[in-house]
Amino acid sequence: MKVKKKQNVPVGEPLEGPAIVTAAHVQDRVLGKTAGARKGWSKLTVYEREFRLGHLRCKTRCATKQGAEAEARLEADRFAAARAIDLGWQVCTASWPGSCGFDQVKSSGGVPGAFVDHQRDVKEFWRRVEQAMGANDWLICRRVCGENFSVAAAVTAINSGYRFSTLARFREALDGLVEGMKRARRHS
Repeated sequence: MKVKKKQNVPVGEPLEGPAIVTAAHVQDRVLGKTAGARKGWSKLTVYEREFRLGHLRCKTRCATKQGAEAEARLEADRFAAARAIDLGWQVCTASWPGSCGFDQVKSSGGVPGAFVDHQRDVKEFWRRVEQAMGANDWLICRRVCGENFSVAAAVTAINSGYRFSTLARFREALDGLVEGMKRARRHS
């Protein structure tokens, strides 16, 4: 029995795509500047996928033209707030580099403070947002947008009564996030 050897991709030749393509993968990045360039793969976060599927927009409110326009604005606000908490979460949970290279730093202390100050400011802002929101709304937004839980898993773990309307509850939580961010900016 002959065993096939794993073939390595030659240096300089691009990979075709992810090993396992899931529903969260999309081909949306252009890899070259020329016309007809290949597209690269990206993995969407949960909230980006819900946005692309149209789940951040309430279908029942879109019955009239005015309702559809208002819901489109709400959808954009919800997506922007979800993206903001995602980026803020990444800053807050970023690890500080280890102390293995302090002998290579030529200054006396070796600890630059700008990144830590920036991280502290972001944490303070998100604490103000959390205080301005309802506790359950914050937990849902944190789990879905920050920790990449599925909407159904996050909502049912926090509010089991919303088992059959998880997307509606997620939209309510995002609306709370939008309002919480507005209040936190006013009080900064």
